[in-house]
Amino acid sequence: MNPMTDLGLRFVRRPGPGGRAANLAALGATAVVALLVTFLIAGSLGLSHRSERIGWRSADKADPATAIGLLNLDDDQRVDGHRLAVLDLATLRPNELPPPPGLEHTPKPGEVFVSPEVAKRWSSLSKRYNLDQPTGVISDKGLSSPEELIVIRGVQTIAADEHPQYVSSWNENVWDSRMLGLLIAVAFGITLVLFPILSLVGQAAGVAAKRREHRLAALRLAGATRTQVLWLSAVEQAVLALAGAVIGLLGYTVLSPLIAQVPLGGGRWYVGDITVQWWTVLVVLVAVPVLSVVSALIGLGRVSITPLGVVRGQTRKGVSVLRIGLLVIGPVILAYYGMRAAILPLLIGVGFAALAVRIIGPWAVQVVGKLMANAANGPVTLLAGRRLVDDPKGAFRPVAALVLSGFVTGFISVFMPSGEDDPSFNDMRIGVALLLSLVFLTVAASTAAGAVGTALDQAAPARALRRSGVPLSVIERSARVAAVVPVVGVGLPVVGFGALCGLALSGGKVITQGSSGVLLLLGQVVAGLVLATVAGAAGAPVLRKASAN
Repeated sequence: MNPMTDLGLRFVRRPGPGGRAANLAALGATAVVALLVTFLIAGSLGLSHRSERIGWRSADKADPATAIGLLNLDDDQRVDGHRLAVLDLATLRPNELPPPPGLEHTPKPGEVFVSPEVAKRWSSLSKRYNLDQPTGVISDKGLSSPEELIVIRGVQTIAADEHPQYVSSWNENVWDSRMLGLLIAVAFGITLVLFPILSLVGQAAGVAAKRREHRLAALRLAGATRTQVLWLSAVEQAVLALAGAVIGLLGYTVLSPLIAQVPLGGGRWYVGDITVQWWTVLVVLVAVPVLSVVSALIGLGRVSITPLGVVRGQTRKGVSVLRIGLLVIGPVILAYYGMRAAILPLLIGVGFAALAVRIIGPWAVQVVGKLMANAANGPVTLLAGRRLVDDPKGAFRPVAALVLSGFVTGFISVFMPSGEDDPSFNDMRIGVALLLSLVFLTVAASTAAGAVGTALDQAAPARALRRSGVPLSVIERSARVAAVVPVVGVGLPVVGFGALCGLALSGGKVITQGSSGVLLLLGQVVAGLVLATVAGAAGAPVLRKASAN
């Protein structure tokens, strides 16, 4: 075995002072990343599976001269207070094509096939259709969800004034319009949550960055080559990330029956629709460790080039103010294309806006730190300000996901219609709640890992301050201030920037009705402050222990 590989495995088993807490934080954060990635992939595939079973109902591509049938869907009827869809199906010419999915045969005039939920309520419908019993029950292969209420009845013909759909097959591969709309919403959701997830990946990889920097710098000074220290770090990070990915996959498998209860797209999901496939497992087991290792190696560039700078605690290079120009790219793209554009340009615009927040964040932290240090009237604010100025990237990293969640909240606060009993509005409300839940889970994991990582990063400076006579209470208070200030100084403007991007996309119109948008923004602010405060308090014991030696 390669000596550096063996040494990396030893570091995982025996991480040294503070290493166990760092490894556990990295493991937990990586597990959350794997769970979220699995959920996003499985959810997108689940929409595809649902659409494959019911897409034929939306088919309308056949030439009337050669079409085999007509369709007319009415989804405004009611049964026991629930929305009922009624699909009329007329066969135009004899054929031997396979019947519609989930049906024993193509319905003849007068025949009625119903979903299991409608069959349970048939007593209230029998008079409407003049049938004591329905002709047959639609199987799972023809339903979008277990609780779907649909009646498929055969008719002789469909009047032209009902604008029937012409079909050339009962099994056409067509996307259902509602599932397609959900998939587009999922694409936006993935774009919005992508950068918080990537920040969580970086947080998981960099949770023990300072500890690893000093350890690897010592190896460089002892004669190890640049390639050797990078390989050692990659091995250590890959083992932790792979273990976290396995835990995340197992966690998703356990939670999938609960996830299937989410009533998105008209009803709950079949567990089989969101069950992880073998290639999804392979993607997660490869992608999560690779991203984690890349993030770790990027953070160790200083070690591989200037190990003496690490040991001496040399200040990092300042962040350029030119980054602020990136803020205009996303809103300009969104405003130029608007809501009627193709989906790809809009996703690019949202991605650029979120990327700008991630890149400009350290510069904003540095500016806030300089203002704090210059206006300091006591040791607490002075130490906190100098911490933000000396290492703005390290100070922003623990709160990056939290700040990006403010962008997500600000963006979606513009798009929250409250239509009564409208399927699209219901899907949007559930989708917003689901997206915010994913973001909050990401933020909580990132904040927890950041509390440990920040405490370990500050162990050496805190140890030096304690030896010079600075009270421990002052050090801990300054650490808490340094954790909260970026959330207030950077997070609040980012919430406004997210709302600005949402308005750019909507053409300046606030689609949200009522006070739900304002309540959402207030909830984001409160949640952000609470998480930052809790993280600062949770990191205090780790900082106290790590700086005691």
